[in-house]
Amino acid sequence: MAKLSKFYHYSESLGKRIFLCFLLFFVFNFSSFSQSQNNNLKTIVLDAGHGGKDPGNLGTGRYKENEKEIALIVTLLVGKYIEEAFPEVNVLYTRKDDSYPTLRERTDFANDNNADLFISIHCDAFTKSSAHGTSSHVMGLNYSEKNLRVAQKENSVIYLEDNYEENYDGFDPNTPESYIIFSLTQNIYMDQSIQIANSVQKQFEDRVNRRNRGVKQTPLWVTSRVNMPSVLVELGFLTNPTEEDFLHSEDGQVYMASAIFRAFKEYKLQTDGVSVDIEEKKSDEKNVNEKQEEKKVEVIAEDKSEEIVYKIQLGTYLESMKSSNLFSGLEVEEVKSNGTFKYLIYATSDKKQADKLKIKYRSGKFPGAFIIAFYKGNQISVKEALDLQNK
Repeated sequence: MAKLSKFYHYSESLGKRIFLCFLLFFVFNFSSFSQSQNNNLKTIVLDAGHGGKDPGNLGTGRYKENEKEIALIVTLLVGKYIEEAFPEVNVLYTRKDDSYPTLRERTDFANDNNADLFISIHCDAFTKSSAHGTSSHVMGLNYSEKNLRVAQKENSVIYLEDNYEENYDGFDPNTPESYIIFSLTQNIYMDQSIQIANSVQKQFEDRVNRRNRGVKQTPLWVTSRVNMPSVLVELGFLTNPTEEDFLHSEDGQVYMASAIFRAFKEYKLQTDGVSVDIEEKKSDEKNVNEKQEEKKVEVIAEDKSEEIVYKIQLGTYLESMKSSNLFSGLEVEEVKSNGTFKYLIYATSDKKQADKLKIKYRSGKFPGAFIIAFYKGNQISVKEALDLQNK
């Protein structure tokens, strides 16, 4: 009877958590709708992993500092670079010292401040010292056993908290059933999360010569409970002596922070674009002209490779969607990069027309659509494209 009673208690608890998931799903959808009305990135929350009584992983034991110190140094550097380059962006930190905010406090902080992006910075560890490289983790259930290991490691810090079962609605990082509660959350931010994660990984690989372990779907608490695009970044393995030396060096910390900053810059420019005045007078004649213009510019000849070309990126996915009905009726271009699949649609060499198309697709099936620019076949930032056209 005791076992049966325990089973019913667990089932009731699980039911409550699933109901909570549905509630969160609708709340996040409403928040996403509100956010889509103004897509400029105004607030970012930077989260230095661990802290205080939670040192994170201890590395090889050759250094006095542990994961929590490395994560904090790099996080503060990233924030400094963003504040200097984008003074209009509100940069917030879950911690700026050796304090210990709980996982719930971190996510509540980001949500309460209506952040537009959440980046959590950590260092990895493994039983074998040969493991090395960087990875970025977004919320998702299509995870492997290795990714679940990362999730259990990062989520297990809740054991340091009093009454963690009550504070986290019965969530237990080491119980597979507990991960059911992650099934609905963050799906609406998957595209943007993959976008920033992919950019981070590309910067690590191209600019800092780090091994790229890819973008992973991982059921992490901190990335699942924020109602905004989010990514958890693993800077490298402190259990690998070579990477540990690099991440403890000033140069290594500056290089890694600079890479994350460049990824943020790219993400912000793509997300913001250039402000468009959409409050124009819309006479019947103008509406007719706009429809005719859209038909003309939705497909552009490929032989104009030497011109500035703006395209609309409709989405980024971890598997090919070419055969799905998601893009039915659209002539999309599939681009595979760093294990992700991007889907582009040709736009125009006219930035204003590209802005109109972006708004059109965002109001439909692709709320995360944004503009990307190419010059002579190479991708450049939208700002660089506009500068070239204005010369």
